[in-house]
Amino acid sequence: MLGRIFAWAAAILIGALIGAASAWATLEFGRTRFVENFGPWTHSSAAGSEAAGPYTRAIIARDGLLALSAREALYFTLFEDDEGRPLSESCIYELTGRDLATRWWSVTLYADDSFLAQNSDHAHAIDASRVRAGPDGRWRARISPVRGDAVHWLSSRGARRGFSLTLRVYNPQREFRPDERVFPTLTTISCAEAS
Repeated sequence: MLGRIFAWAAAILIGALIGAASAWATLEFGRTRFVENFGPWTHSSAAGSEAAGPYTRAIIARDGLLALSAREALYFTLFEDDEGRPLSESCIYELTGRDLATRWWSVTLYADDSFLAQNSDHAHAIDASRVRAGPDGRWRARISPVRGDAVHWLSSRGARRGFSLTLRVYNPQREFRPDERVFPTLTTISCAEAS
């Protein structure tokens, strides 16, 4: 009798350990499962998808992305600069883009912990209603810890090394096609230290 109880307890414990290890591995390494690349921008086709399973939903919930359905919004993320280095608070960048074939878009800067950078600059995002294109049809935004003379600015103060930019495209029109040629481009202007 005692042997059966021990066998059942061992089976339950082993099952719980395997389940926990499986969940941990999926959450830790499963991010790339549904990822598409458009140049330096990445897109998860599972975000907002009805086909997303419980593990995919757990990854999205853990990373803090409250995704709308793919018909309503698409999400693209940039993690590296134009030289393939992680984005760093110690650098100054210029983000350049054109209007997108969508009802509205925004670009938001998230610190290395996937939350808004903890600062009092009130410059976490830019969007279609606030940026103005120049004579060449392109808008420009500075990404740096200090605004300087930038007209459009995303504050990286407190974002540390490894921050990211998320482009949200709301109600994309039929002619909108994800392509690195239509997405904003990031250029490194300078870095205070080697990244």
